[in-house]
Amino acid sequence: MVRLIILRLLESFFRRPFLSLAPFVLALILGGGYILLLPPEYLSSGKIYIEKDSLLASLTSSNSDASWWVTPAQATTNELYELLATNAFVRSAIQQTKLEPLMAGGPEVVWQTFTFFREEVSINPLGDKLVEIRATTDDPELSYQLVVATMDTYLKWKMNTDFQESVAAQRFFEDLIAPYQSEVDSARQALIDFLSANPEPVRGERPPGEQFQLDQLRAALARAEERLSAAQENEESARLALVKNESLIRQTYQIIDQPEIPQKAEFSLTGFVKNMIIFVAIGVFLSASLIGGGALLDRSLRFPVDVQQALNLPLLAIVPLSQQVVPSTSLVAATVEVDQPTLQPQV
Repeated sequence: MVRLIILRLLESFFRRPFLSLAPFVLALILGGGYILLLPPEYLSSGKIYIEKDSLLASLTSSNSDASWWVTPAQATTNELYELLATNAFVRSAIQQTKLEPLMAGGPEVVWQTFTFFREEVSINPLGDKLVEIRATTDDPELSYQLVVATMDTYLKWKMNTDFQESVAAQRFFEDLIAPYQSEVDSARQALIDFLSANPEPVRGERPPGEQFQLDQLRAALARAEERLSAAQENEESARLALVKNESLIRQTYQIIDQPEIPQKAEFSLTGFVKNMIIFVAIGVFLSASLIGGGALLDRSLRFPVDVQQALNLPLLAIVPLSQQVVPSTSLVAATVEVDQPTLQPQV
C-alpha cells in the first residue's frame, strides 16, 4: 500500500511537474517581494548602568533591598516591563514623542497608540548591572524619541515615588510633633506645679504618697519626651530622604550610552530568514496539496499494482511499451482470469 501511494504521488508530480512546482515558485516570488517592499526599520538604543551600592546609599543606609538572587539589571528590567503595562506610565512617555497628537483621537486610536508603544519598545538586561532599552520603527526620529521618553519617564517615576513617600512621611511626623510637644509641656508644667506645691522637706524624706506621685509625674514627662524625640528624629530622617532622593537616583541609575537618531536602516538576518521560512513552508504545503489532490482524484490504472489493488485480479502479463512512442505516464496492463476457459482449434 505504501508503495502504491509513493508511486501515485511521483506519477502525479512528473505528469505535471511545472504545474506542481508553480505554487512553490509563486510563494518564493511573493516572499521575496514582501521582504523587498517592507518599510525600512530604524533602531535606536540606550543603556542604563545600575549601581545599587553607591557611596551616598552606604552613608545614608539606603542600600537596595532587592533579593540576593535577582541582579540589579534583571530587577530593573522587570520593573520597567511592569510599568510599561500601565497606561499612566505609557501616557507620560508618549507626551515626549510625536505620538502625542494621536492622544486627541478616539478611544480606539488611543488604545492602538498604547499598543504600538509597548510593542516597539523592548528592554534587555546586559549582564548584572546594565540594561539596554531599544526601539525599532520606520521613523528614525520616532525610534530615538521612544527610547529617550522611556528612560526619562522611568527616572522621573523613581524620583517621584521616593519623593512622595518622603513627603508623606515628613508630613506624618510633623503632625505628630505638635501634640507630642504639647504633652511634654503639660507633663513638665504638672511636675513644676507639684514641686511648687510640695517642696522638698528640710529634714527627712517625702511621705510615701508624695514620692509615689512625684515618680509618676517624672515617668509621664520621660515618656512624653521620648515620644517627642522619636518623632523629631523620624521627621529629620524623612527630610534627609527628601533631600538625598534625587542625588541617590542619579548615582544609582546612570545613562552610559545616550540614544541617538539612527542614520541608516537595520537589516535583520533573523527576520529575513524567518519570513523566507514562512513563505517556503506555505509553498511546500500548496505544492504538496496539489500533488496529493491530483493523485487522489486520478482513478486511472497506471501501474501493475493498480490492477491488483483496484480490480483484485491477478496480473499475468504486461504489454511492453513501443520503442518509437514512449508515453511518460501510460502503462497498458493485460489481465486474464485464471479459471477462464480457452478455445482449442478443431482438426
